[in-house]
Amino acid sequence: MNKIKENFSIIAFSILTLIVLVVFGIFSEQFLTVGNFLKAFKHLSITAISALGLTFVVSIGHNDMSFHYFSCFSAMTMSWLIGLGFAPVPAILLGLLPAVLFGIVNGVAIGTFKLPDMIVTIGLGSAVYGLAYIYSGGSYIYRNFQKSGIMELNNAVVLGLPLPVIFLILLYVGAWVLLHRSVHGRRFYAIGGNKKAALYSAVPVKAYIIAAFIICAVLSSFTNMIQIAAQGKGYLKGGLMLLMPSWAAVFVGISIFKKPTVYGTFLGAFLISIMQNGFTLLAVPFYFMDFVIGAVLILSIIISSLEMSSGSKKVKKGAQNGAS
Repeated sequence: MNKIKENFSIIAFSILTLIVLVVFGIFSEQFLTVGNFLKAFKHLSITAISALGLTFVVSIGHNDMSFHYFSCFSAMTMSWLIGLGFAPVPAILLGLLPAVLFGIVNGVAIGTFKLPDMIVTIGLGSAVYGLAYIYSGGSYIYRNFQKSGIMELNNAVVLGLPLPVIFLILLYVGAWVLLHRSVHGRRFYAIGGNKKAALYSAVPVKAYIIAAFIICAVLSSFTNMIQIAAQGKGYLKGGLMLLMPSWAAVFVGISIFKKPTVYGTFLGAFLISIMQNGFTLLAVPFYFMDFVIGAVLILSIIISSLEMSSGSKKVKKGAQNGAS
């Protein structure tokens, strides 16, 4: 009985996912086909990679409301460079450099100067999004996209898998090792648990805060680059859609495992993606999908808050019993 209580959130998530699969499978003949699942996993990479970066920020106890704006600037930088005749790899790497810079600015402002993360990230993100208009004035960038090879970032197939799925696997395995199997992961969680205690334990808190915001900015920017490659044109507003699904995926993961984890974020992104895929097959309007994802986010926040508060109560009760 105790094991059931401990694993209730995992069991509930599994049942919910099964229900979603069955319901969409009943209403759409294409949903449970191999071809559709390959498409779904390709789409999963968009939500999952962006949410993976956000997981690092949440693990240190902070919020980031700017990563989707940064992704717009970086993707437009890449698109502009492609238009100038740059090869795909240099254009991608140079496009990611602003994301690194913006991540550093976020990390320094929040970690060093102790500014409120919500205000800093919203303010900087909005400013950066405005700057992204300088590349095209808000219009599309088509030049050289067809002949440059940049579209292979989305269209290429390696070992029978779409290239975005390969990126997804490699990034999640690397993040799992970093966050769950290394001393660095323990430090990320230590900072999120208690910054002062981590500092007294000789953890370079400021450096890890900066690193978390850099990872978040870079992964969301890379995600938007994949989206841009799929569309075949530079599009300023493509990254804006990353915000809500990424947060929903992270908080679904927290509601399952009671803390931000790589595998929890993946499961959250998987649930969000199959729901989006099912609604698309059923030709459900996009605004209804936004409503459902928003509802999932709110529900996940409530559940994760309840889980964390009950966990902290248990810790306090245990400490009181130990003291007595």
